[in-house]
Amino acid sequence: MRWLERLIEKLLASSPPTYKGVLGVFYYVDDAAATVRDLRQAGHTGLSVYSPVPHHEIEVALDQGLSQVGWITFTGGVLGLTGGFALCIYSVLSYPLVVGGKELVSLPPFVVIGYESMILLAGLSNLLGMLALGRLPQLKARGPYDARFTEDRIGIWVPCAGEEAARVRETMRGHGAEEVKVHA
Repeated sequence: MRWLERLIEKLLASSPPTYKGVLGVFYYVDDAAATVRDLRQAGHTGLSVYSPVPHHEIEVALDQGLSQVGWITFTGGVLGLTGGFALCIYSVLSYPLVVGGKELVSLPPFVVIGYESMILLAGLSNLLGMLALGRLPQLKARGPYDARFTEDRIGIWVPCAGEEAARVRETMRGHGAEEVKVHA
């Protein structure tokens, strides 16, 4: 039990993580999207945008492209359908039982198993693809977080240091940021 007490003390006494970069707080979506566009043109690639709801203008400015989750789900569905039919055909050929003079490999009864396998693997691959492409669970935060980002503000985190941080700060202020914090 002594080790448990030491572990709890260590967890409670840990220092907050340190970040190097600039955090800007925006109220208007247009200002945030323009800032992201300018920062991307200036060569910043590690931007993180925090927002309470999705904004398509910001997604376009981040130039993220189309999501691959649909293709991952489709692939899982095709593999599930193929696996379901393969399982049925394998089991019938391994343990043949002729019923009523019917063929051993008759596809109509296998459709239910194939369909259910398709739905199962498509759903699981959708979940896993979404988690993997969303980099979830995120065990270590990429940047500082403000509770206002869950209400009505938009946050932009740019990891940088030194002279670059000063330029990013001025860019954010020039685009109408309510607040800019430099973490150095």
